[in-house]
Amino acid sequence: MKKIAMTLLLIFSLLLFSCAKTPERGADINYKQGFPDLSIEYLGNAQEYQSRSFDLPVLIHNNLAYDIENVAVTILGFDKHYVELFSTQENIESLEGKSIFNDGGGKEELLFNGKLGSLLPGARKEAQNYRIYARYDSKVEFTPSICVTGQLTGYDTFAGGCQFQPEVTFKGQGAPLGVTRLQIIPRQGRAVELRMLIENKGKGNVGSVSLGAAALGGKPMSCEFRGTEPQETSLFSFESEQKNVDLLCTGFLSGENPYHTALLVELFYDYEINVQQTLTILE
Repeated sequence: MKKIAMTLLLIFSLLLFSCAKTPERGADINYKQGFPDLSIEYLGNAQEYQSRSFDLPVLIHNNLAYDIENVAVTILGFDKHYVELFSTQENIESLEGKSIFNDGGGKEELLFNGKLGSLLPGARKEAQNYRIYARYDSKVEFTPSICVTGQLTGYDTFAGGCQFQPEVTFKGQGAPLGVTRLQIIPRQGRAVELRMLIENKGKGNVGSVSLGAAALGGKPMSCEFRGTEPQETSLFSFESEQKNVDLLCTGFLSGENPYHTALLVELFYDYEINVQQTLTILE
């Protein structure tokens, strides 16, 4: 009886130990890195027969580390003689981003209905190229811990326990738009100038980007996008195919020696991405 009790106690201890050591799924994954894109997938047939009704199913998948909102999915490019859609646009209010609570990101399937016309006399088939566009609103957060210094020259790199680097590069924050380079420039009066290169590394285009919260060490910073009008320094509109913009911020330090502090820059933007598809109509 004593041996059975010892065996049960040993089994219970092993189970308890294994449970304590098993990490939660996704708990050790940093989703806010890289430059993921929204994905658009056509789920229907690549070929359909003429003169009949048909469905065009589209899957929208949010691979970003942030929620997206006001998603408008539009289909353009069909010749109405061959393909007529009853509605060319469908909307999604929001899709959840990737996180420890949803490591796959939000997905939603949309269904476009329409009818197919007839082929021209003697034609065996007709290939119709079209594009699926997805436009959405989202945000990106830049929240590194950085080493700053109030020393204008001759940096005493280890005086405060961190090594000051005047320029640091980054590999994205979990969205197609992100900060890729940070320059840290000490100024007089314990001020520091932060120059950030914001780049669109995705396959789509940015409409505009606006500044949300901006703080260094918990204290608000003054910031402006370079190349904007004086009255619109917190909003920047991208030109067609433009891929980057500089953001200049000024903050104040609590000392002269190098030390680590938290940086927060929040950016709101709208984005559009599209994919090309082909529908072949058969006789």
